[in-house]
Amino acid sequence: MKTALLLALFPISGLANEATQALEPHALQQRACTPLTSALTLQPICCDPSTQSIFWINKLLNLGICCALGEILDGFTCAAPPPPPSAGICTGEAVCPHKSGADLGIKYGHCYVLQALSGLYLGHDYDTKYEVQGENPGVVFRVCGDTTACNTTVDAFVGANDTWWMQDQMGDPASTGFGWLGGGGDLSVQDSPSTALVVAGSSVCYGGKCAVCITFPPGGAHAPCPLSPGQSHLGVSSNPNNCQSFFWQEVGCRSEK
Repeated sequence: MKTALLLALFPISGLANEATQALEPHALQQRACTPLTSALTLQPICCDPSTQSIFWINKLLNLGICCALGEILDGFTCAAPPPPPSAGICTGEAVCPHKSGADLGIKYGHCYVLQALSGLYLGHDYDTKYEVQGENPGVVFRVCGDTTACNTTVDAFVGANDTWWMQDQMGDPASTGFGWLGGGGDLSVQDSPSTALVVAGSSVCYGGKCAVCITFPPGGAHAPCPLSPGQSHLGVSSNPNNCQSFFWQEVGCRSEK
């Protein structure tokens, strides 16, 4: 009667066989394991906590399924867990180092928007100054290893000790073409790469999310003047320990017009 009831509650036709073999009751006592009844075969089994995880189907009836450590239960089948989400173009995920301590996770020739810790994006104010929560938010920046064709070491990860330039793919609203992040004081879009600033960075994390804290060697980076709450400009600090942190989210690069 009990077996018939269990079969009605937990049909097993078409289900994958459990990896753990059924054991006789006396064998269960000879191993350091958790005895239970397989929800797939209704036979007594042993689930070894050092190599397996128990997924209880009905703990009151001692019904469960043993899977290898690291596996998940997909229906009534043990399966590998899905891969974690990885940062990519337009996923909204902040990029993380490919190899911790060796690179920053960003790549030469690739494009990014920079999200401040407040959740707001770095863009332009009403003119050419860089500003978080400005009138023209979300500037697309291309990471460049040179200031000519931006084609040096394309697709290579930016090393932890590398420097680079940031091509502004919106450019000066009163000019033509792309621009460059640079200048002095409150940093602004530069038409000429001759005044583009060299950028460096270090990997940090906030709330479990990877970020890159940028500096402008030989100095650092800071917000040089007070603005409304949530807003900030970007400037060069004389103290190289000062840096400005952003979550770097990859987006598609734009075509210059």
